Amino acid sequence: MTNNQKNMMLFKVINRLQLRDGVLMCKKPSGRSLQKAHYKQGDLDGACGAYSISIVLNILGVFEADNLYSDSDSEKVDNRKAEWRLINALNEQGLYRDGLDSSEIQEILSENYSKYVTTQCAIKKEHDLVELATAWLDKNIPAIVRISYDNNNSHWVVAVGYGIDENENVCALLTLDPGNDSPTYCLWNGILDLKKHPRKKYAYKYYSPRQVWVDMEEVVIITPK
Repeated sequence: MTNNQKNMMLFKVINRLQLRDGVLMCKKPSGRSLQKAHYKQGDLDGACGAYSISIVLNILGVFEADNLYSDSDSEKVDNRKAEWRLINALNEQGLYRDGLDSSEIQEILSENYSKYVTTQCAIKKEHDLVELATAWLDKNIPAIVRISYDNNNSHWVVAVGYGIDENENVCALLTLDPGNDSPTYCLWNGILDLKKHPRKKYAYKYYSPRQVWVDMEEVVIITPK
């Protein structure tokens, strides 16, 4: 085995994504056409959780995130429809200065979109988060992952695949990060390196596009009904 082969990483990505002319796409709920899969949050908000919800629902084919940006008059919105109730719930907090925690994500979806999806949350004290995320990725279900930079700052990203090293161990999560530009040449725009530093509390390197040290705190799994 050569050195290049020794250090080679294999990538596995859910089958719900495709690049079309440099744009990351997924199927619309109708299944007959495609929609944009990734959306970038604003520079001044903490809406990564809301964007991650939208990205996952988009990828699962149970939502059209373009409707979040619709110019429709709010008086014309049919509040009886689950999609519009969800949009109103996601818009409710404006800039999301304090972000969303997992219980709020679960509450938003259970109260407004339970007809289409179920939601489960896992924390690192109770679960092997990497094992949980990769198990669902093997079923082509993306996983929302919360990474923390310190005691006060964290960020939600969407895991859409993983890397496998030469020993067939999972060594990285491939993410769609709502804080970054949409990918144009591959199916992800962030990488969470799972080689843990033994002496650091924030022991994983996250590349997206700059390198930062993070911890993996929670995973939220949304599955279609």
